[in-house]
Amino acid sequence: MDENCPKKKIAILSAGNHIAYSPTVIQLHETLSRFYTVTILAGFDKNFINQKIDDKNIEYYENEIWVKPSYTLKVKYFFLRRFNTHAKRLEAAKLRLKMDYSHFRVVKNFLKKTIYHRVIAVDVQNLFYCSVLNIKADFISLELGIGEDLLPFIKRETINCVITQSLARYQYLFKEEKHTTFFVQNAPVFEENYFTGIKKGLLYGGTAWDAFGFYHCLKYLSGYKDETLTVQGAVMEETKKIITEKYNFLLQEKRLFLNSIYLDNKDVVGYFAQFEIGICFYNFDVDWVQHFNYETAPSGKIFKYLAAGVPVLAVDIIGFKFIDEMACGVLIKDLSTESIRAGIEKIRGNYNFYAANTITAAKHFSFDKAVQPYIDYLEKNMINTAG
Repeated sequence: MDENCPKKKIAILSAGNHIAYSPTVIQLHETLSRFYTVTILAGFDKNFINQKIDDKNIEYYENEIWVKPSYTLKVKYFFLRRFNTHAKRLEAAKLRLKMDYSHFRVVKNFLKKTIYHRVIAVDVQNLFYCSVLNIKADFISLELGIGEDLLPFIKRETINCVITQSLARYQYLFKEEKHTTFFVQNAPVFEENYFTGIKKGLLYGGTAWDAFGFYHCLKYLSGYKDETLTVQGAVMEETKKIITEKYNFLLQEKRLFLNSIYLDNKDVVGYFAQFEIGICFYNFDVDWVQHFNYETAPSGKIFKYLAAGVPVLAVDIIGFKFIDEMACGVLIKDLSTESIRAGIEKIRGNYNFYAANTITAAKHFSFDKAVQPYIDYLEKNMINTAG
């Protein structure tokens, strides 16, 4: 790339309201910013345990809170439905104007005020908005099941390429369609970790939810006095209340530790390195977890465990098969206390073997290595895709 030429501009349309917990988007921003001027459009939910990132070029917006439409708004929606081409397309795709039109306008105005040479749409709804606006986009699929009903309404010629985690997840979205595709895991850039202390305790990374097997972990902890568990991630108020009511003794015995302080992508790996085993569960008894998205989800926390040299205890699903294949941890069939104990003991019984394999796996999945083919593709295909 010619360093004397002005940097071309890239827009990343982030999905959801929690950009601080989307390492793929953050790392892509860091990587692309070496060559281009990159701006992220990101929602922000102040009611969630959240964090704004100050050292990235991010334009934040807050989603409007839905209220019962006033007479004036009803009139506005009446005319939008009949005379606004974009609103008609949103409703044709079964999106609700009261919920989604304001979000669409945020995206539209963001893309309109600056000429971007490349637009990257994260998840299906942002890709749909680009299609409505006739703007070509590179599509990053992070979450399946969100907005997938919009796929039939997306003009395929507006898709430049697809970035996803696996062939199975690509085929879920596009069946036999052929698009230029890159497979990139939600993994950190591998750096040698020189933690030399004794690794102690179990680690639960991410949001402490029943959907992610958190209460199964507490039940296990209650039955084994020799165990400690540290939570590094968001703990919702409802969860804190349940902990206080049912598991406060674990806090008093100093066997459960809650750390909700935000750590960036680099710091979190160093922090994880002090722990013995990292836990990654999905609780398929929760209705909304019973989806292909979670059955095939290679969770980002796993790759942070691996980069930290921490073997993984995970539930046995398609998305985690590589843990067994690369022997960097142990998979268990269910979340019973007995199964959790057996998995932990199996890791401890051959700990150095599993720990060594985590480094091999972390190098294999390192973000910089995986994303390089996409960077090369951009350099060859960088054109003005904004309309």
